[in-house]
Amino acid sequence: MFLIPEEYVGSLYIIFNVPNGQPPKYEGDSRVYDIPPSGVLVTQMDANEGRIESNNIQYFYVSNTGNRTPISKDSSLTQLNMPNSNAETARTLYGGGLGHTEPVLGCDVIYQHFTVGTGDSEQTEGKNLFDIFDAIKLKNSDGKFFDNMCPDRKRASPAVYLIPENYKGTFYIVYNAPKGTPAKYENGVPVFAIPPSGMLVTQAKSSAVWEENPPNWHFYYVNNKGDRTPIKGRWYDDIENTSEYRSSTQLTTFHANVGEVVLAKKCSAHAQLFAVGQVSDIFDSQFQFDLRKHLAAVLYEKVCIK
Repeated sequence: MFLIPEEYVGSLYIIFNVPNGQPPKYEGDSRVYDIPPSGVLVTQMDANEGRIESNNIQYFYVSNTGNRTPISKDSSLTQLNMPNSNAETARTLYGGGLGHTEPVLGCDVIYQHFTVGTGDSEQTEGKNLFDIFDAIKLKNSDGKFFDNMCPDRKRASPAVYLIPENYKGTFYIVYNAPKGTPAKYENGVPVFAIPPSGMLVTQAKSSAVWEENPPNWHFYYVNNKGDRTPIKGRWYDDIENTSEYRSSTQLTTFHANVGEVVLAKKCSAHAQLFAVGQVSDIFDSQFQFDLRKHLAAVLYEKVCIK
């Protein structure tokens, strides 16, 4: 039994086998998946594998007062076979298959994914549609999603980032560059000193493990005297569009996964995007730049050895 907040439209995820997730719920012999307003339910229950007869599965919209309104389960075949149906006006569910992913090394996540909405418009036009990685981010904003779930997972390597005082917007680190800036360390921890240009090309290696906002990464503003001011704030996808967050004056950092950038034939760079400032600065186009538009001959010389 799937209970969905009334009028919810978009992606729905159920993430299974999470020890600190919601305890199992039942009505009679039926499992109950009580979807929260975020659209992402994290549950302690195992994935419900195997074939289930359709008459044993129920979907409901649930009002604030607890009233339940049935929702039908739809499919592409249903729409193809019934071209004159009311699929464009009636909200239905689509999908429901099990999937799994490894968002961090050594941690397998099993999930079930649906979308809910009217035919072509609400289910395909991007309204509140998101993938499993975004779903995990929604539930990982406090850093506790993986606690107890994957105790043996590999963690990101520690790092220190030194950013010129008052720098705002995006900056990049290009890793593994043979002729880049030599790697620097403090007590065995790599230190990345960002130049005023906002692009550091370094011989240092990137962390082999992706993790959302690792607790062992530390960001500082650095003035001309070398004094460091910690930057505590971290940017999270699930609250980026709230008016309170966007108007916040708290200094914030953001980072993306390391990606490959092709510079020339048989030459590519491993680069990572960062951003720093107040949230309004991070989203302000005047403080953003694209790595590809700032590639210079010196970068090729540092990264691509003939």
